[in-house]
Parts: sequence; C-alpha cells; structure tokens
Amino acid sequence: MVVGTVVAPSERASFYEENGYLIVPEVLDSSEIAVLRSALDQVLSEAEGLQKSNEKFALSLPHNGSGKRYVKRVFNPILRHEAFRNLVSHDKILEIVETLVGPDITLQQTKLNLKPPAEDANFEWHQDYPFFPHTNFDVVAAMVFLDDTDEDNGCLRVIPGSQKLGPLDHDFSPDGQAYGTEVSDKSVFADESSWVSLVVPAGSVALHHCCMLHSSGANHSDRGRSTFVFEYRASDARQIAGATDPAGWGTQLRGVDRGMVRMVDSSFHLPGKVHWIGVNTM
Repeated sequence: MVVGTVVAPSERASFYEENGYLIVPEVLDSSEIAVLRSALDQVLSEAEGLQKSNEKFALSLPHNGSGKRYVKRVFNPILRHEAFRNLVSHDKILEIVETLVGPDITLQQTKLNLKPPAEDANFEWHQDYPFFPHTNFDVVAAMVFLDDTDEDNGCLRVIPGSQKLGPLDHDFSPDGQAYGTEVSDKSVFADESSWVSLVVPAGSVALHHCCMLHSSGANHSDRGRSTFVFEYRASDARQIAGATDPAGWGTQLRGVDRGMVRMVDSSFHLPGKVHWIGVNTM
C-alpha cells in the first residue's frame, strides 16, 4: 500500500499542481470534531427505521440478507444542521483552498458521505468534473474526515498526476449519482501500483482536483468513516452543465465575484442525466 504524502505549507500549491491532491492533517481540533459528531448523530436520528432513500438520505442496499439498511449519504448537509453550515466556511479550510484556486472562492456543492459496512457504499474510479463541467479546472473537493481513515474502512484512493489527463468520458449510473458511475476507459486505472491511499487521522482535510481519478473501497471494518465533501471553485470558473440546485450553490465564501469568466481550451462530452439528488428506491 502506498500512502499519500504530506508536505509543508510552502510546498502545498506546487505539490497540488503536480499531483492533483493534497493532505493537511488535523485541521480540526478534538472539540470541533465532537461538535460535528454530535450534530451528525442528531441528523441521523431522523433516518431511524427508514426503508427507502429520500431527499435527505441515500440508503445502502439491505446488508448481508439481514434487511438492515444504513445511511450512506446525507444530501445537502448545510441544510440539516448549523454546525455543518459553519464548517463549509471554516477559515482554516478556506485558507487551504485559497492556496490552490486563488482568493475569490465560490461554493459549488456539499454532501456528507458515510461509509457503512455495505458493499454498495464504495465508489468506482471517476472524476468529479464530468458531473458539473466548468469553463476552467479550478474546482477542488475538500474532504473533511470525522474519523480516522485507512484501507480497512474504505479510505479515498487517488492516482497522482491523473488530473493532467483532463476530462474523461464516464459511464453514468442510471440515477446520475457518483455511486455506480465509472470512467469509461478502464486502462487509465489498470495499474494498481499507481494507486495511492489517503490514510489520515480524524480532523484532517484531503483535497483533490476536479479531474483527479479517485475511488474508495467498501468498509470491511467495525469502524465508521464519516466525511464531509465540499466542492469549491474559483469565482471565474463558471459552470456550463450539470445540476445547479445544490443548497448554497453559487455562494461567495471568500473574496468577491468580479463578474469574470476564465476559459481554458478543452473538449469533452457534456453530462446527460445527472441529478443532484437521485433517489434510489431499491
């Protein structure tokens, strides 16, 4: 197993540009993590006994024939609790993002991925960009971990440098969600020696480029893996396709919107049926 590299603050921008990801350990302290875990428990209490996914929760398939279903995603978490709304504009997180995309930062979307002991809570190899293509590639996902994460409980895997491939075609899942969506050309991730596991302690933040190839396995442990995923963009990266109805979409979080659009030279297929909230009725 190859584990992701942690670099000094002065090296973050150059490392991210070359490798497409960044790990910043222990951004949140223990008291902040405790507040978020308590908030998560409150939100998840609303899903007790739920047997079908809805506009708030995506459920796993029945587990091991027991009929038990787990919450594997909370949609639009900033609508669900004040603690989550505060987290999206956390100064330490935005300072890191500013290092990567510049001082003018706009919110793209938020989600809360849980990693229950269910096989369908894994993610195949994919990029984020095809779900919401923009006029440039300064769109970054910041993953905030509430639990220690490793390969046993389904940590994120990346292929360093794969963002340089640019946007790739994908085979989208029927509901347009990331679960079940995979890059069409399987050769781009065939070499397992190129995979890097982002093993990080709770409170850490892992960031990755919108064209970074990434995946995660199933949780084979008895430990959870709760992760906030915040997508941020440079304010001059303008969305040209995909859903624009996530809670908070377009909110200016730092700097200003200068009314500019920055274009890059690229060609790619626009997404087809891609939804922000896709309800799985299985």
